[in-house]
Amino acid sequence: MSREYNLPASATSIVFGVFAVLFSFSSLLLGLFMNKNGPGKTILLGGSLMSAGLVFSSLANSFPLLILAYGFVGGLGSGSMWMPTSYMVFDSFDQAKVKRVTGFVSAGTAIGLLFFPPLENYLIVTWNIQTAFLIIGLIIFAFTILAYQTSRKSTVASTFALGEAFHRLKMKRFGFLYLYYSAGNAFSRTLVTIFLVPLLETRGLGTEAGTLALVLIGVGSLTGRLTAGVQRFNEETMAAIGFILQGFSAAGLFVANDAVTIGVFSVLFGIGYGAYIPEFALLIRKYYGMDHYSTIFGILLTSFGIGAFIGPVFEGVVVSSSLGYLPGFLLAALVSLAVGVHLLIVGRKIQPPL
Repeated sequence: MSREYNLPASATSIVFGVFAVLFSFSSLLLGLFMNKNGPGKTILLGGSLMSAGLVFSSLANSFPLLILAYGFVGGLGSGSMWMPTSYMVFDSFDQAKVKRVTGFVSAGTAIGLLFFPPLENYLIVTWNIQTAFLIIGLIIFAFTILAYQTSRKSTVASTFALGEAFHRLKMKRFGFLYLYYSAGNAFSRTLVTIFLVPLLETRGLGTEAGTLALVLIGVGSLTGRLTAGVQRFNEETMAAIGFILQGFSAAGLFVANDAVTIGVFSVLFGIGYGAYIPEFALLIRKYYGMDHYSTIFGILLTSFGIGAFIGPVFEGVVVSSSLGYLPGFLLAALVSLAVGVHLLIVGRKIQPPL
């Protein structure tokens, strides 16, 4: 995008920042929408908005229009990705299978990382970024229709009651979850994954190397998400391990200077990221049950917009200065490690719900 629109990284990172902020609003609004209309219609509405945002992005001939199309329209639908699908798992499978199936369904994101970066790179190199936006948008719409067909008959038991959902929150416990998701996932993870490709380019490696690194993160993430079914450790411990591994790998990716090392740390980064993502849905279910699940999970997901806006924009500004990539990657590593250690400590003190 920097080359396409002749803008510095500090400007183009705002596109994703706006998308992240709209993801927050989308998660809350679609959570309320899902309470009233069910997961099927939520997937249809959100997926259609995401698809429309990508298609409109293919027509954007200026940077402000790209922010409007991708950031606003696409972002408004992004809250439909994880919330209704996780609810479908909890509503469709018995207790013994929930953790394992949650990890399996969550692995869809990792599989997407295996497939979409190479496809997008091919489309951009062969045609242009506009063609990539168009084709990916159409693919998203096809997936939306398929997902809607499998979930349209499902309903939720609770009613449209934001105030009641807030009343159920144990604020200290929820505050920690909010901080973990915002800092460890939204800030640290997105900063690294967005700027990994240009970092490798500055070291003389092409976009193909960056694409391969993202694919390997996807491979690791697929493995990490399947650990959700592990019974030996509780949800807090599994999430903490994931954050610590992610932080260690973020630092490793910055100092790595050969293909093998970059590949190893990419896989480890993905395993860490994949290990903690499904645990958040399981923790919300564990602490608050299924009543108002979509509303409470939607409130949690608003934290993503905070961290995912600050992280990429911060790194974009730093990269455009003389400081380079070090401050962002170092901060991402330290924040992720801190979240993991704190979650280990706090997790031991949290008593399971009665």
